[in-house]
Amino acid sequence: MSAVIDTFFTRWGLTSAEREVGLLILKGVDNENIARIRGRAVGTVRAQSASIYGKAGVDGRAQLISVFMEELLATDGPA
Repeated sequence: MSAVIDTFFTRWGLTSAEREVGLLILKGVDNENIARIRGRAVGTVRAQSASIYGKAGVDGRAQLISVFMEELLATDGPA
């Protein structure tokens, strides 16, 4: 799973902060808790989340998670 995540995060050109937020999103952590964990404002996390979704070409959390689920269910590895 970590290889798949790294492949997509690299392909999308996520910053290190976006990678941290993206991983927490994939773990199911909400914005308020991501902000608390990272010591940032909720607005910052929302902005980083929006940037991640834009770079990934998805509309939100559910679609982001589905990208990874589809990849993990595929038989021939990362696209």
